[in-house]
Parts: sequence; C-alpha cells; structure tokens
Amino acid sequence: MAVVEGSVQDELVIVRRAKGYRLRRAIWLAVLILITAGGGYLYGYFDSYNQVKVLKEEGRYLKDGLRVSEQTINDLSQRVAVLEKGGEVDRQAADDFRSTVKDLRDQVGALEQEVAFYKGIMAPGSTDKGLRVSRIDLEALSGQEYRYAVMMTQVVDNTNFVHGEVAVNIIGTRAGQQEIIALRDLDEAVTELGIPFRFRYFQELKGTLTVPADFTPQQLQVVMQSRGRNSQRVEETRNWNSEGEA
Repeated sequence: MAVVEGSVQDELVIVRRAKGYRLRRAIWLAVLILITAGGGYLYGYFDSYNQVKVLKEEGRYLKDGLRVSEQTINDLSQRVAVLEKGGEVDRQAADDFRSTVKDLRDQVGALEQEVAFYKGIMAPGSTDKGLRVSRIDLEALSGQEYRYAVMMTQVVDNTNFVHGEVAVNIIGTRAGQQEIIALRDLDEAVTELGIPFRFRYFQELKGTLTVPADFTPQQLQVVMQSRGRNSQRVEETRNWNSEGEA
C-alpha cells in the first residue's frame, strides 16, 4: 500500500505473553475470591459467637436475679408470719411487709418473662421457628401521648442476619368511621411506611406517638416482611384498651 508523505501512521505493537498467562491469572483470581469469602465467613462466625456469648451471660444474670428475689420473698414471708404470730408489730407494719413481698413477686414475674424471652431466642429446637413479634408494649403518658415498644425476634437453627421492613399501624375510629393511621403520621422520628430492620436474634422498635384528639385507637397492628430467598411475612394485631396497653 502506498504511504502518503506527511500522514500520521499508527504504530503496531505486539506484546508477547508468557505461556500459561491466562491460566495463572484465573488461578490468582480464584485464590483472591476464596480468601475474601473465607475472611467474610470467619468474621461472621466470630461475630455470631460473641453475640451468643452475650445472650448467655444476660440469661445467667437474670437467673441469678430471679433466684435472689425468690429467696428474699421466702425470708420476708417467714418474717411476716413470725411477727404476726408473736404480736411484735402492728397491722401497719405487717401490711408494709406484705406490700414489699408483692413488689418482689412482681419483679420475679418480670424476671421470669425475661428469662423465657432469652430461652425462646436461644432454643433452635422450637417448632415455632422464623420471625416473630414477641412483645408489644404501650404506656400512656400525658395527654394523647403513648410510649410504644415492639420486640422482633428470629428463632432459627443458624445465625444468619434477617432484613426487611416492618410497618406499624394504629386502627381506630374517627367521627364514627373506621380509620387506619400509619406510625409515621404519629411519630415525628419515623419517616417511612416500611421501617427497615436488620438483626440476627432480636431488635426493638420503640418511640413515642401522639394520637389525634378526635381519634379513638382500638388496635395496634404490626406487619413484618423479610427479604431474600426465604422471605417471610408476619402480622400481629393487639387490642388497645383504655389504659393504652396492647
């Protein structure tokens, strides 16, 4: 081919690669992927181990507190019986002791619930596996304000994270008509209909909501929707009484 004088010619460069270059490159890439995957697995394993250890310590602490409270109740009950029998104290003092015993029994009941909660999480042999709404608490504050708490748990054989969204709705009536109000319309801290969650064992959603003065709440509804291969939908509805408890 004729070459025009003064024109720009492209320079052809031939790069010789050693034999087996592509094979070695593929092997190094596979090794890098294996190292990355192994590191991620080890990180998840040790992180899971630490969380299980924390849960077990919490359970031991609650059991110890439960044992001490039960012993205190027994001691006080015996003391009340002795004092009443011997006539060493007046009725008011005996009533004070009874009140103390009642308070301690309430504490024991609360501790038993906490122990049962942790046992439920750490019991993969349970037939009730998967996502659960373990507890819904409502506490009436001043005026139309309520403090709420929703406990979400996962009971599984492995320690994989579960993620998705949870929606909380308040069902009630306004002007004689049924109405459903989303949590984001009652709690300024909530900005989405579906609140993202991600946890391995449990996660608590809590805050303060304000009910409109012309709205009468009747039920609190929680809908959880997980994402991924084994997606799951859980719906729980609790009645709302006059004290603001669900």
